Amino acid sequence: MFVKKHGISSHSHYNFPNFLSRCSFRSIAQINFIFSSMTLPDDLLNEQTCNKADCNSTSDNLIAIMQVVMRIGILMLQSGTVSFRVEQAMNRVAIALGADRLDAYVTLSGITASIHKNNQHYTQIARIKSVGVDMNRLTLVEYLSRSISPTASPDTLTLMLNHIERMPPVYRSPFNILIVAVACGAFAILNGGGIVEFGAATFGASIGQTVQTYLRHIRLHSIAVTILCAMTATIMCHVALDGLAAIGFISQAVQTGFLAAVIFLVPGMPLVTATLDLIRFDILSGIVRASYALLLMSGVAVGILIATPLIGRSIF
Repeated sequence: MFVKKHGISSHSHYNFPNFLSRCSFRSIAQINFIFSSMTLPDDLLNEQTCNKADCNSTSDNLIAIMQVVMRIGILMLQSGTVSFRVEQAMNRVAIALGADRLDAYVTLSGITASIHKNNQHYTQIARIKSVGVDMNRLTLVEYLSRSISPTASPDTLTLMLNHIERMPPVYRSPFNILIVAVACGAFAILNGGGIVEFGAATFGASIGQTVQTYLRHIRLHSIAVTILCAMTATIMCHVALDGLAAIGFISQAVQTGFLAAVIFLVPGMPLVTATLDLIRFDILSGIVRASYALLLMSGVAVGILIATPLIGRSIF
């Protein structure tokens, strides 16, 4: 149960926002556990500085609020959501913490926000250097933005955001690699392939996803990651096809296997969010996201083209 002094209002039962009704029971249980298990030090609960009710300076209070608001926006953008959801969450948090108004402009690569209170304002710019997809973190941050009590302070929310940011992924890398590989193999079957193409695509995608996990861990540029992973997946799919052919399993749809082996590199989330931004006439953000997605798809093509002469086989 949420504790009011920790910045979350207490309820006899949990009143989840509408967007959580589509989440899995596991996600909802995890959210309840996270916020119910958090404890804050007594000295922080008794601290009077940068508190909405007792702050000595409106300017200092605006700065403290902006740090929290901007961090929420950054976490949501890095998790892969659309710009308007980031703006809505930032605005909810700013108003809940005592600001009169928040003006925010969000794109894929940065956030510009100005917060207003008592005829004073504070403006901050943040640059987003890396984006990905993390629905678990996104759900937690958005739920937090919808569950702030009137007594919440920036320091309290900062601790909660620290806790969310330190959380490990819901699924570990080996499981993700397995699921991605099987999904790519299934895509081969859906496109007319057989068991040979399924096996080759699964093997190629598993190696490609493994390489992608490592390269992202060392923070290599996303375009370079895409090219290297496409090249790796293509070569490994070729190796698998040759190995299966050596034991009598001849592929009848080679192109299907190669296509399925790299399908995990298609930037589905950026394409979806770009479409949503454009539909809402957030033109600049939509164009930036669409351009980013096209660059990644071009990286896939480049990786395949590099691998083609190495394997000595025509893919297209």
